[in-house]
Amino acid sequence: MMSRPDINPGVARKLLRRRQFRKLLNYLAAELQAWAGLPYALAKPYWLTIDPTNFCQLKCPFCPTGSGRQVRPNTVMEMDLFRRLMAELGPTLLHADFMNWGEPLLNPRLPEMLALAKTYGVETMISTNLNFLPPGRAAELVGSGLDRLVVSIDGASQETYAKYRVGGDFAAVIANLRQVLAARAAAGGGGPRVIWQFLVFRHNEHEIERARAMAAELGVDEIGFTAPCLPFRPGIKDEWMARDRQYCLYDPDAFPETPPWEWESARDAEGKPKNVEVKVYSGKEARRPCKWPWTGITVNADGSVSPCCSVEERQFDFGDLLMENPGRIWNNVNYRRARAHIRRFAAGRGDSLPASANACERCFSIGKADFQLPAGWNKPDDKVSKVKSGK
Repeated sequence: MMSRPDINPGVARKLLRRRQFRKLLNYLAAELQAWAGLPYALAKPYWLTIDPTNFCQLKCPFCPTGSGRQVRPNTVMEMDLFRRLMAELGPTLLHADFMNWGEPLLNPRLPEMLALAKTYGVETMISTNLNFLPPGRAAELVGSGLDRLVVSIDGASQETYAKYRVGGDFAAVIANLRQVLAARAAAGGGGPRVIWQFLVFRHNEHEIERARAMAAELGVDEIGFTAPCLPFRPGIKDEWMARDRQYCLYDPDAFPETPPWEWESARDAEGKPKNVEVKVYSGKEARRPCKWPWTGITVNADGSVSPCCSVEERQFDFGDLLMENPGRIWNNVNYRRARAHIRRFAAGRGDSLPASANACERCFSIGKADFQLPAGWNKPDDKVSKVKSGK
């Protein structure tokens, strides 16, 4: 496991300054339990990823939703379910991401959900394609107390943007972004902090500087250029992976062309499922534990609970809030198995088990997909500088 607890002094200072002592104690306990690798977790998760909807109007080819895999029925989260979840987790939560497999703005009660989370002192963030913004919604989002609005715009022109955001309208997104910024200014210029997220592919990396200049002209607070997740299929590397290695999540020389579910057939000499070590990522291959099963939780639009934001299929969920409360789910057999496996994996005593029915045991991205609290938690206050054009 980790050589020492991953406790962020900035987080502790901010919680002390806000006098959020219950959240502080839970945060410290959760990090200590993750460091120790305990199978049973007394602390509650301090990070929540929640899906207001699990459907979307775009057809992004690498997204399970956009590609039409339909691994879950289309659902809008009910407000009553969200209220019950906040009553249980809100007092100890630090942050909530309102997005995962769907477009959050398609839930008409999203501003109400955000406002409720803020009553519990939870930092809130949504990530949206922003192709849909009904009249008045920009003002509602600003008025909800939303802390961070991430807008996914993978290009600086319709041609490049639409190659991945299939069905998206670049001009409409920019116009909607201007509406949000105008609503923020009309409300006094406070929140939310607005971030332009640009997934870097081979077809759009030439527009990075143009996008940076557009972001500065619009007045967004930040623009981020991100290495995307790619599916393991023939031809993907040559067509989609950026040439600039800093935007490659994977090692181009080791990028596999078979999907992970085909690795389930790996067998030992006796014909039994065997451990599989998968090396596909760029950079150092040193093993790190995943903190999700001790510190974060993912709740889908229908109330099912996944161990992290990367679990697509319902068959690998760890529980269902319509049947059990979060506390019982948090330490059920699925979670305890996951924690034990991650401890073994990080210590080098085991590899991925692709044939396992437990999502964490079959995962080949342990330690690669951890969430991170936004940079504001490291600052003495919440003031941020505006994005500037140029390098």
